[in-house]
Amino acid sequence: MTRLTEIKIILLGLTALAAVACSPQKPENIGYSDSTVFHGGTILSLTPDNSEAMMIHKREIFALGFLDHFQKIAPEATYVDLGGKTVMPGFIDSHVHVRELGMDAIKADLVGVSSVHEMVQRLRDYYPDPKAGQWLIGQGWDEGQFASRGYPDRGVLDEAFPQNPIKLESLHGFAGFYNGAALDIAGVTSATVNPNGGTILRREDGEATGVMLALGQGLVNQHAPDPDQAQIEKAILAGLNIMAEKGVTSIHEAGMTPKDVQAFQALAKRGELPIRVYGMLNGNDQELMTEWFSRGMLDDPDDYLDIRAIKVFYDGSLGSRTALMKAPYTDSPETQVAAERISQDDMLALGRAAADHEFQMAVHAIGDLGNDVTLGQYEDILESPPGYDHRWRIEHAQVVLPDFFKRQAALGVIASMQPSHAVGDSKWAEDRVGPVRIRNAYAWRTILSHGGHLIFNSDLPGEPWTPMETLHFAVNRQSLKGTPEGGWYTDQALNVIEAIRAMTIGGAHSAFQDDKLGTLEADKWADFVILSDNPLSVPKDQIKNIKVEQVWVAGQRYDP
Repeated sequence: MTRLTEIKIILLGLTALAAVACSPQKPENIGYSDSTVFHGGTILSLTPDNSEAMMIHKREIFALGFLDHFQKIAPEATYVDLGGKTVMPGFIDSHVHVRELGMDAIKADLVGVSSVHEMVQRLRDYYPDPKAGQWLIGQGWDEGQFASRGYPDRGVLDEAFPQNPIKLESLHGFAGFYNGAALDIAGVTSATVNPNGGTILRREDGEATGVMLALGQGLVNQHAPDPDQAQIEKAILAGLNIMAEKGVTSIHEAGMTPKDVQAFQALAKRGELPIRVYGMLNGNDQELMTEWFSRGMLDDPDDYLDIRAIKVFYDGSLGSRTALMKAPYTDSPETQVAAERISQDDMLALGRAAADHEFQMAVHAIGDLGNDVTLGQYEDILESPPGYDHRWRIEHAQVVLPDFFKRQAALGVIASMQPSHAVGDSKWAEDRVGPVRIRNAYAWRTILSHGGHLIFNSDLPGEPWTPMETLHFAVNRQSLKGTPEGGWYTDQALNVIEAIRAMTIGGAHSAFQDDKLGTLEADKWADFVILSDNPLSVPKDQIKNIKVEQVWVAGQRYDP
């Protein structure tokens, strides 16, 4: 046993006892000049031990304990007086698309637009003098909002940019909007049939409106230019830094493409990742899956990049009515655009291969039928113990059948959900599915009451995504402006500590990192944030105003 280990054991013992017979003595030749002690505020450890001080040593948490004990054993350490502020574990955003967050460098931002005319203005602002034939690309128009009041038509785009093909990606990726020049390049005409798993929206004369749903987007997207590797790396790094500034110390990147993997690995190799990344590969790419099943999981020795999960798109979204439902949509019974983005046979085969190679499955399922099929396949694959700790996930789990909750808890499946989606969808979700099905939608409290695993994340970019905003949505079920008054189905809201755990230790558990992340404990990584206020003490409606004042990753203060 080393002297450092001995003193840590002594210190932890002192922390556990209110008083001791004698104080620990600093061993000879043990230096703490590179250690830091935080005191004078709240140490929100998310464990039973909320001590008055926390000491970090190099990359890890050394111990939690009493300030005077640290002062005796480590007088040469740096002491930081928190001034009443709160230290808590760094936030883990367990479902993001960080490359898209940083893509403002090469795409026009369409978040928040409410009309085609606004889209045109954003494009003109971003591309003030486009060359003839140059592709104009934007992202962020909300397909759910437009589906409720009517999808746009390309006429305005055609008039504004007759010589430039246009590709406008939607907020959640379930719809694309293109002008006539782009459709001409792709060869899309009134005679073009809907592809399997996709829909071309049409005018009365049969011509395409310019909106493609689900896999229909591929008809045009395959002709649009892709960003090069340098642009992808730039976008990823920009997105990670934006998130770090808001208090996120780890992310789970959902749906990594081969180019994404290459970019993340390059950044990790150069030591440029500012926060930790847990990768979920694009499971709809069969070639990529074959490669990774052959090579096995990636575990970065520097603890900044792990890849061991598979993200599969099974159904679509509620907003675009492409989520798979057992019964027709209440507000549009005639709509028939929902489709599987991967066949059940292919998804089952992929799940079995994932189990054989000990990968984690994370299937995107939003509709009640989509969730039922996904959970049923998990049950088939995991019916007998798989011989490894699977921690399989369902991404979104938005609308489910009544028996979902018991089945999910019994199997140990993790529901990966987004508080911002519940609040953002509240304006139209009940119209979409009706008053009965809505009772089993966005049902966080019901999941926990059945003993199920629940994690919270943002699915950025799109809805407001910062940790304080996410926490606000989770406990208030209201927008940042306080609507609807009194909250939306608040019987499904969580209390503050439950929501924080879903954003910290829950995320760590879902990435097999709960031994190193998610709480403030000795020997865990020193990833934490310093907040202006204690979220457990302020009124719930003031949580969104809490400021992230410092961010620490691996014992180093984040400095953009």
